[in-house]
Amino acid sequence: MQANQEAPSRIERLVLSPVVRSTYVSLLGHVAVLVILARLVTSQAGLPRPRPIVIAAADGAEAVAELAAPAPAGELLEAAAALAAVEMTVVTVEPEMEAITVEHDGPLGSEDGGTTVPGVDAGPQAAADAPHDAGSRGGAGDAAYAGRRGDARSRGAADRGGTRGSEEAVDRGLAWIARHQAVDGSWRFDLSGCRCDGGCRDPGSVTSTTAATGLALLPFLGAGHTHLEGDYQETVSRGLYYLMSQMRFTPRGGDLSEGTMYGHGTATIALAEALGMTRDEMLVPYVRDAVRFITTAQHEHSGGWRYLPAQPGDMTVTAWQLAALRSAALAGVPVPSPTMDGVRRFLDRVQFQQGESYGYQSPHPRPGTSAIGLLCRLYTRWPNEAAIDRGLGALAKPGPAPDAVYLNFYLSQALMQRDHPLWPKWNARNRDHLVARQERHGHESGSWFFADRETSSGGRLAHTALATLTLEVYYRLLPIYGSDAVTADW
Repeated sequence: MQANQEAPSRIERLVLSPVVRSTYVSLLGHVAVLVILARLVTSQAGLPRPRPIVIAAADGAEAVAELAAPAPAGELLEAAAALAAVEMTVVTVEPEMEAITVEHDGPLGSEDGGTTVPGVDAGPQAAADAPHDAGSRGGAGDAAYAGRRGDARSRGAADRGGTRGSEEAVDRGLAWIARHQAVDGSWRFDLSGCRCDGGCRDPGSVTSTTAATGLALLPFLGAGHTHLEGDYQETVSRGLYYLMSQMRFTPRGGDLSEGTMYGHGTATIALAEALGMTRDEMLVPYVRDAVRFITTAQHEHSGGWRYLPAQPGDMTVTAWQLAALRSAALAGVPVPSPTMDGVRRFLDRVQFQQGESYGYQSPHPRPGTSAIGLLCRLYTRWPNEAAIDRGLGALAKPGPAPDAVYLNFYLSQALMQRDHPLWPKWNARNRDHLVARQERHGHESGSWFFADRETSSGGRLAHTALATLTLEVYYRLLPIYGSDAVTADW
């Protein structure tokens, strides 16, 4: 008699099931396929990748000369390609905004590829808003900028009050600014991220990187250097890309403020000037959206701007927004007439002595706000030229204040635009003072710092940019600063 065999358990029956066994076979087959695919992919690991671009701080005259020298074309294109592959991926996207593809080139003006730009309308309205000659990429740009290039720059300096010494000071200032660009393409008022390692005293405290980057780019553009031409193509290209990557696309428009409208204004000027100088259509949607943010941030009743959108305005922030609108308008991006009406309304509210002087938020004048207000009157084509001339005369008669870099920055523009009788004497003193005050030794060589209460929070970077811009006033002929700007239509 055979012994009774124990019946198989439920687990054993499941394991011995034909269905389960077929599943095992299928799983092993899929794993084998995945292993083969993985080996095929990893075999491509040796393909070259774009190398990262790093700008390091440099010391000494030889390092300055090396940084100032133009990069070989091949290296510049390789750097631009790496930047396009890395930097443009960090654009902040608002969830509700639709992503549209805008055609562009390698860094900012070639013929291959496109990039996805969140919230940019690239349809018929974009074509209507674009500059009339935006398709001529990489060209000489608007004639208003011709004075910044080549021999025209030298002639402008010689004809309008510059000297060989002032031009050398400009070149030293540009070299210092270039050395202090951060590795991500930005500039910082506190000089962080640029491997300065405490080599420069007097850092600033303002945290807006768009304010610092926009202000730092302006002297390069003022001396004829763009992302398409000049000795600092890579520096400018990286800075412009950084600004574009920081734009937040909101229902108000493209926000570059990073907490302060100062930042939005300076960044917009830089983008608009680059557009006006090169007609690179890649910049059009960014400038257009930045202008829309300015117009929607204007205070409805007073007509000015302050630190945050829709706050009652003050003179200094309003001036930066007006300058940005002026640059954009002459680059072909339209500015609504009601916005300009609001600016004139704001100037009327803060003027004193029938418009000879101006206050900050009320008719209580100070020298700095008066110089700014008078320049703004020139931008808006105010017909009371006699009041402008009297106001400028009162400010210029004592001569330039040695440490008032912000006041002198604005006053130099207004005096030269008006061809004021006091301009030659005032300019000679201010020019020679700036050249003498520029640092000539050590890591700070080429920079400036002044005991200026108005701009102390911007530190050495802000003062160097403002001083360099002041020494470029003879040939910059910017749409917002040059004599043509005073008479041109909006």
